[in-house]
Amino acid sequence: MNNVANGNKTTNISCRIEKLVYDKLSLEAKNKGISVNSLVSSIFKHHITWQKFSNELGLVPMTKPLLKIIFEQVDDKTIELVATEFGGVVPKGLLYLSGNSMNFENMMEALEINANRFGAVKHSNHDGVHNFNIHHGISKNFSQFLGLVHERLADDLSYKFKINNLDKNMVCMHFSES
Repeated sequence: MNNVANGNKTTNISCRIEKLVYDKLSLEAKNKGISVNSLVSSIFKHHITWQKFSNELGLVPMTKPLLKIIFEQVDDKTIELVATEFGGVVPKGLLYLSGNSMNFENMMEALEINANRFGAVKHSNHDGVHNFNIHHGISKNFSQFLGLVHERLADDLSYKFKINNLDKNMVCMHFSES
């Protein structure tokens, strides 16, 4: 049975899980002020958009305090080198592993999925200009790194790119097709 919620089709499913797992999910949902359904749906979405690819992409979890320490120690030249060498690896890998074609809209979706690793992401599309605001709260050097990564990717794919804001907590960028 399909329902329409927030403009998206939804499907009802039924599955069995251990009572202890359900109880923990129920408590977490209550603490977040959301329904178990919303929590489980977000877990499923996280799995299909990110988690199932993380091992294949060779990603390892790091805490923000660790990233802050690392990025506070690196100089501009090192940031630029790392951004240049590894800039588009994860977004391109996400497209490859998902089986989606390498086009502008799919790349914007991959960038949003990738950006969610770093914190809160606001992605909007206004007349073909994709705005990304990534609030990571790590350091200005990390913002510089993210800006350079996205700039190198845009150059590589011949997209128009502009950084609107770059500070110790966030980076705001625009992408559009050439």
